[in-house]
Amino acid sequence: MYFSIYNILPIAYVAIAVVSLTMLWLLICYRRRIARLSAAAEADTHTDDTDGQLPPVSVIVYASYNAAELEETLPGILTQEYPGEFEVIVVNDGSCSELSDVVKRYSHDYPNLYQTFVPEKAHNLSRKKLAISLGIKAARTDYVVLTDACGRPGSRRWLRLMARHFVSGKEVVIGWGRIAGLRSAMKAFDQAATGATWLSAALAGHPYRGTALNIGYSRRLFFEAKGFSRTLNLHHGDDDLFVNQIATAENTAVELSAAARVSALAENPSAMWREEKLRHTFTARMLPKGPRRMMGLSTLMMWVWVAATAVCAVFTIPNMLPVCVLAVLAAALWIPLSLAWLRAGKALGARLKAPLLWWLMLWRWVPCLRARLRCASADRRNYTWLQK
Repeated sequence: MYFSIYNILPIAYVAIAVVSLTMLWLLICYRRRIARLSAAAEADTHTDDTDGQLPPVSVIVYASYNAAELEETLPGILTQEYPGEFEVIVVNDGSCSELSDVVKRYSHDYPNLYQTFVPEKAHNLSRKKLAISLGIKAARTDYVVLTDACGRPGSRRWLRLMARHFVSGKEVVIGWGRIAGLRSAMKAFDQAATGATWLSAALAGHPYRGTALNIGYSRRLFFEAKGFSRTLNLHHGDDDLFVNQIATAENTAVELSAAARVSALAENPSAMWREEKLRHTFTARMLPKGPRRMMGLSTLMMWVWVAATAVCAVFTIPNMLPVCVLAVLAAALWIPLSLAWLRAGKALGARLKAPLLWWLMLWRWVPCLRARLRCASADRRNYTWLQK
């Protein structure tokens, strides 16, 4: 082995050029997109609440045969430190008696708690969309904030932080909600990376999706859009297709402060992640592809970088000078990217494992491809016209 600037094959120079170009893309375009999240979260955290009077708000909680989860969730919602008027509407999907009993117990101490029911015999439609529609129709205020019975607000200021954007004239507020307790490093990273894709797009003025755990909008927009009439043939789409329909750069705000975060505490987090992955992978085919293509292109650039690095190393051995240069370039690439993801993960409440981040960035396409293959054909879980 030796170190020399001589006798280096032309293919090695080409490989180093490719390595440099892919690094420029990843460090400028890809890293900048990820960094938007941590910057926005920090800005939201240090922004004081509005001094104006907050509008009356209705919190709509979707519940479906999960009375134990609802009983854990309701105290955190009912005790919100909200200076304005707010009501909580639990939509009981299936008229479950256990859910009804939970609501009745709390309604004795909280007169602003109500419930409405989705008929158990309602078929050939999206029960989730019907539940949300009934909740919005039952609301007595101009603005609604939606969440789920398994969702836990990050603090007692959650509702205040979400609703403060309505004061400034926004009619759609996109918050962050995550599945807590994911033990798999890949699943935790995929959840953060998926959120980074649509949240960074919204921050850039191109909102196209939200999360059912934490989103708010005006009833006016809902009724002007005729509710979910455009997607009646689909079971899902309430938090992505509908948001893509009503959200614009002018009427939408993103709330990323930790206190406004909602965490889903599921009995089986992995199963919930899998279900969410398949649901959103199916509806994604009807959404703008630009943000997802950008992230996909970045993954491709990573693999091009790996291939070019390997070619350069193989064709220059035993000359170790190019290998040392590649080692320096690798550190200059993966350390900044890993740091950016660690900050983004912190902004999203995800504990990402720093030593594995380079591996997770390279191989995230595997679960994404697996989900796409499973959603390739019509499935009764997606279409309302397919009988169960």
